[in-house]
Amino acid sequence: MRGPSGTPSQPVIPALGGVPGFRDLLPAEAEVLREAQESLLAEMRRWGYRHVITPMVESIDVLELGLGADQRRRLFKFADARGEVVALVGERTVPVARVVAGKLRAASLPLRLCYAGPVLSTDEGRFQQRRETYQVGAELVGAPGLVADAEVIALAARCLEATGLRRYQVDVGHAEFFQGIMDAVKLPDEVKAGVRSALAARDFVALEELLERTTLRSAEHELLLRFPALRGGAEILQAAGGLVRNRRSEQALSALAGVLDLLRAHGLGDVVSLDLGAIRDFDYYTGIIFEGYGPDLGRPVAQGGRYDGLLARFGRPAPATGFVVQLDLVWEMLNRSARPPALPRIDAAIAWSAPGLETALRLGSTLRLFGMRAVVDTEPRGHAEARAWWRGVGAANLVHCRTAATASWTAPGRRTRRLPPEQVAARLAGTLA
Repeated sequence: MRGPSGTPSQPVIPALGGVPGFRDLLPAEAEVLREAQESLLAEMRRWGYRHVITPMVESIDVLELGLGADQRRRLFKFADARGEVVALVGERTVPVARVVAGKLRAASLPLRLCYAGPVLSTDEGRFQQRRETYQVGAELVGAPGLVADAEVIALAARCLEATGLRRYQVDVGHAEFFQGIMDAVKLPDEVKAGVRSALAARDFVALEELLERTTLRSAEHELLLRFPALRGGAEILQAAGGLVRNRRSEQALSALAGVLDLLRAHGLGDVVSLDLGAIRDFDYYTGIIFEGYGPDLGRPVAQGGRYDGLLARFGRPAPATGFVVQLDLVWEMLNRSARPPALPRIDAAIAWSAPGLETALRLGSTLRLFGMRAVVDTEPRGHAEARAWWRGVGAANLVHCRTAATASWTAPGRRTRRLPPEQVAARLAGTLA
C-alpha cells in the first residue's frame, strides 16, 4: 500500500492492550492457574467426580430455562450462521444440567461431575472489573439430603487446601431462610427484588433507604435490617430462631444444624461458620448455600449450594448441589502470601556445540521421559556463551553436549563435571547415587 507521494505507507498497528474487561495471562499467572486447576480436578477425582467438558457457546433457549432475567442480560449474545441466537456461557451449572438431562439421561443417579473453563459476562463488576474469569467446579446430581450437602461443602474446603491455601473459612447459609422471611412480609414483588439485590450486594445503605419507603411494621423492618448480621457459630441458630415465626425459615435453621454436625465429622468444625444473611446472585438455589474465603480477601473464592429445581426445567427432575472455585482469586491470594508462587523451575538447560546436537536432542527427550523439564538450545554455543544462556533460561542445571560422547554438567554451587551423556541423564533423574 502506498501513500499520496507514492512511497510505501506504514501499516496501521492496532492497540495491543486487548479488549477492556479481558486480559492476557502471562507465564507467572498462567502457570499458577494451570497448576491450581490440575490440583483441583485431581482432588475432585479423589472424591469420585468425573470430568466433563461443555462448550463455551450454548443455545439461548437452553440458557433461558436455567437462568433468570438478570443473569440472561449479562450474557454475550449473537446470531450464528444459521440465524439461531446463541450465547457465551456465564456459568457452567446450567450446561451441566443440560448434559445430565440429555446425553447422560440414561446414566444412573447420583452423578458426580467436575469441569473447568472460562465464563464470561457483559457486566465488568461481576468478576471484579473483568468480563472473563476462570472456574473449576463440581456437581453432585441426584443426591438429596444433608449428607450430600456436607460432602460438597467438605470437597470445596479440601479443594481450597489443594490450591495451596492454608488459611480459609467456609460460610454456610440456607436460601430458604431468606425466602421464609420474604413470604412473611407484605411487600410488592418489585420491592422484594430490590431487597434481595441490596442484600446480595451487602449494600446496607440502599437496603435501609428501600425499607424506609415501605409500610412494614417496626418488627419486620428491624428483622430485615438485622438479617445481614446473623453470622457466627452454632449459637447463631438459636438467636435466629427467636426472630422468625415462619415454617420455611425454621426448617432452614434445622437443616443448618444438621449439616454443621456432619461437617464436624468431616473434620471441618474449625473452619466453618454460619452466615444466615448470605444471598446468592443466581435464583436457582433452593437449600444449603455456602461461600469459601481466603485470608485478606473480601470476595468468595468458592461458591455453591443446592439447586433442586433446576434439572426439572430440562425434563429430568433430580435434586442437585455443587460449587465453583474462582481461579483468578486463587492466584490473587497466593500472590499476596508470604511466599508467592513462582514459575515451575526448568530442571535442565541443554546447550551444545555442533558435534553434540544429536546427543543434546536425545538427552532432552530422555529427561522428559523421566518427568523432568528440559529445554534444548536452538543454536550452537561455546561454554562461556552456554553459561550466559543458562542464566537467562533460569534452569537448575546446565548440560553442555560438546561431542557425541561427552557432556559438561554444571549445577549451582558445584564444580563442572565431564561425564558421558547417559550418566548425566541417570544422575539428574536420580537413578544413580
